[in-house]
Amino acid sequence: MTEFDAHAQPVETRLAAIGADGYVTADEVLFLRRSIFADGIVSERELDAIFALGNRAPEGDLEWPQFFAEAVADFYLREEEPLGYLTEDEFDELQARIVGNGCANRLERALLVKLMETATETPPEMSAFTGRELKASIFEKERPAVSKEDVMLIRRWLFAAGGAGHVGVTKAEAEILFDINDAVKFGEATPAWGELFTQGIVNHLMAGLGYSAASREDAMRRHQFISDHAPNVGGFFTRMLSGVAAAFRGADGSGESVYAQKARARDAAVDAAAKVTPEETDWLASRIGRDGDLDQNERSLLARMKELEDDLPEALKALLERAA
Repeated sequence: MTEFDAHAQPVETRLAAIGADGYVTADEVLFLRRSIFADGIVSERELDAIFALGNRAPEGDLEWPQFFAEAVADFYLREEEPLGYLTEDEFDELQARIVGNGCANRLERALLVKLMETATETPPEMSAFTGRELKASIFEKERPAVSKEDVMLIRRWLFAAGGAGHVGVTKAEAEILFDINDAVKFGEATPAWGELFTQGIVNHLMAGLGYSAASREDAMRRHQFISDHAPNVGGFFTRMLSGVAAAFRGADGSGESVYAQKARARDAAVDAAAKVTPEETDWLASRIGRDGDLDQNERSLLARMKELEDDLPEALKALLERAA
């Protein structure tokens, strides 16, 4: 079929001959790019065809998962203003597409992580759903196992900028790390898993930065303001700069700038968050060694926590002593 003939056909027909053997090659991805992105956008009809192909052929050359994630992200994150936000309705639709044939496949798990990385913000439910799907990919194997590829994907999910905790690890995410670690005690895991497990749990316990991304409504207001005032942006910055001196002098007359006050408040919040609370201690004590035996990764976690002993509450110090 010539390129001209191919473009004369509906997208479903163009894609029907691809992936019949369950595999998409780099050459076929090139054809997809010319077909799907010919007009610069991904339509809903084309999205349906891409997902159908992904279900038919989840395996392929490296170019295939890259294209799949790029095309779907283009549809959801560039569909409407402001760009980069995945709404709850959009996530519900995406989730329905993924679970329609059971649990997510390899392509769809990578897509979920990619969306969380590239989006300005995603619904909180997305991180939980993605975590459950990543855990399922470990548990569905004949013997639970964590490969280097699994570690890479889980790491990207944990620290995705658009995720539930942004660059921090939430309690729900930490629970999933423990669930996976408990499972691979009876399976196998690459050495990189132990380091990620320790890093993730310590991050959850010690590094709450209190960051909150702007809401979709706030982003829309900023986007609208910039759009409305674009012709007079020079005047806007002139007016803005006229208030800078007052800000540096301090709006409350104290001589301390507003920016310095905010920075001091943020530093205090970070210091408070970087202490393990009694509640976190109880949670860690309930999770670690739950099956009655400390594995090597849990011992490494305790050793890392012991390095931070001066910042720990007494209950956690006692836990470290019992495990020593």
